[in-house]
Amino acid sequence: MRRLKLALQIIGGIVVVGVLILVGTTLLLNTNTVQDKVVDWSVDALKERLGTQVQVDSARVNLFNQKVELYGVGIEDQKQRKMLQIEKLSARAELMSLRHDEVKISDVSIKGCQALIVKNDSDLLPNYQFIIDSLKQKVAESVQPADKPKKKMKVDIDNISIDDVSVTYNGNLYHLGRLEYQQKADGTSVAEIRDVEVQWEALKKKGKVDNLAQVYRVLYYEKDGLRSVKLDSLRFRTDNHLPRKNHNKPKRGFFDVGHLDITAHLQIDISHADKDSVVAIVKGTARDTVTGIDLRNLSMRVCGNKQQVHLSDVMIQQGWTVLKFADADVQLPSKKEGRELRYATSTILGYVVLQDIAKPFAPVLSNFTLPLELMVKMEGDENSIKFSDVDINNSDSRLRILASGYITDLKDAHNLKVHFDVSHMFARGNSKENIIRQFPVKRLMMKQLHALGDISYVGQFDVLWKKEQFAGQLHTQVGDLDFMFTIDNADKYVFGAATTGNISVDKTFDMPNIGVASCQATFKVDISKPRTALMRQQLGGKLPIGVASIQVKEGQYKKIKIHDIAVDVNSNGAVAEGELKTHGHHIDLSCNFSFTSTDEMKKMKISHPGIKIHKLTPEDCQQKAEEKQHKKEEKETRKQQKQLEKEARKQERQQQ
Repeated sequence: MRRLKLALQIIGGIVVVGVLILVGTTLLLNTNTVQDKVVDWSVDALKERLGTQVQVDSARVNLFNQKVELYGVGIEDQKQRKMLQIEKLSARAELMSLRHDEVKISDVSIKGCQALIVKNDSDLLPNYQFIIDSLKQKVAESVQPADKPKKKMKVDIDNISIDDVSVTYNGNLYHLGRLEYQQKADGTSVAEIRDVEVQWEALKKKGKVDNLAQVYRVLYYEKDGLRSVKLDSLRFRTDNHLPRKNHNKPKRGFFDVGHLDITAHLQIDISHADKDSVVAIVKGTARDTVTGIDLRNLSMRVCGNKQQVHLSDVMIQQGWTVLKFADADVQLPSKKEGRELRYATSTILGYVVLQDIAKPFAPVLSNFTLPLELMVKMEGDENSIKFSDVDINNSDSRLRILASGYITDLKDAHNLKVHFDVSHMFARGNSKENIIRQFPVKRLMMKQLHALGDISYVGQFDVLWKKEQFAGQLHTQVGDLDFMFTIDNADKYVFGAATTGNISVDKTFDMPNIGVASCQATFKVDISKPRTALMRQQLGGKLPIGVASIQVKEGQYKKIKIHDIAVDVNSNGAVAEGELKTHGHHIDLSCNFSFTSTDEMKKMKISHPGIKIHKLTPEDCQQKAEEKQHKKEEKETRKQQKQLEKEARKQERQQQ
């Protein structure tokens, strides 16, 4: 739009010059012959001054209505390129106003205008620069003596009508269907622009991107310093001629900057505007049905200049999700002044339905209709975002998350990192199950999840290139758990480790003969859909596919305490088979087991129990001796303690 405005300003300047030349000779133009001769003389004068080819096919002046018409206007640049062509240019002027150094033009009309603007590395100066230099020279030649007061010619245009304007700027095309401008007697200015279209190419790392911007209608209204701009059907489209990023990737959203087709409607009310600053209220909507962008409401107050912008009373609604914040400051980037993009917001308050961002960004959230309340502060630059005071909860207060985090390397997908520290999280009742039900994934071990009861969590997680990492401490009603696991999206595995000192196995897995256990485990689970689908097609089953290794330090079976038990489990999806081993001083115990459902662990099948009696090894003998000595020392310590207590009581009785 800035380039189109520049082109229109140049065209307007040429219009004014042409009108001034013609108005000065209007009184001499009475016949077509005389008018044509005057036109030839004027064209020759312009050729001489501009040093290039100038063409006017014909001109007509009507002295009765003071209307001037030019036909077939053409100007070449200094490389003999057609810089400007106008089919028809007409203006109605009040000649009597010239006595007061004014040019009063009531109507200006332009039809069929084509302009060529070239400003690139092969041209040291823009191809229109010679016109500007010529006008400056004309002004310098007409400077009045210093002892005379300077007079400025005032040009006042009441009505402008422009049809079918095409501007080519460095190979990019700009088109204006129609422009109408009217300045009324009460000082009101009204303008309407229709069918604006801009096409340009951009070169990216992956190739050429075709861009298109269109505006069906722009309405402009100004009175008493207040201005209003309304844009109907503002369309922005991009096409990089490549498949969408989510092509054959159903888990990836539709949003792709190489394939946008957004239509917006905007209302801008400007209370102040000059060359240095602007104050305005912006309202609008925007939608892209393919990507899923659905900005149903956007409103804000904007106060800014070339260096920075202050936003206030901001409200953004995407689908049913609504975000509001009172203030935000944006530092505008400038390579010339060495200034980077920076921004910071006040507390953002939100009513969030994650389903609203499913189609553009995360299809896995397509069924996530659970409403959440959000509070967060944001700040960052063009390559990073920082989140602070994050507070997420649901309406029944059964879920709450307090956190902080950041995103770095936004411009490099391979090095991009998302990190969050969760300082407090709790989920009460069945809220955790409700969250999982929002996702279209296979639900495994839901019964065990329910058995955990109310849970709380402290920890952190990272999202990296094709990898997510989670770690922290989980506190539940059946025990506490320290864990660390990784989702490897490159090789399609989930693996990690967990440690607990007091997990109630009987309550968690519905195994009444096993009580509280202290153990640690490592695991690796296959999450590749092709691999797991093939395995399930061959074997069926509902179990996870993977392996686990568990070391039970202490536990309880019925009323017998057990310790130092090693358990290895291997699951093919249909059957999980495992081996349990424990090493004693004289006896080693072992057995095999299998199960087909995690919901019915008490139906586990046990086979091949084994007992192995062996002599004590030298290490076992030493350990046994150390344990015996330790018990003896403990017994002696208790005996001494009792003796001291006995003597203390005796001394106390004597003192009484």
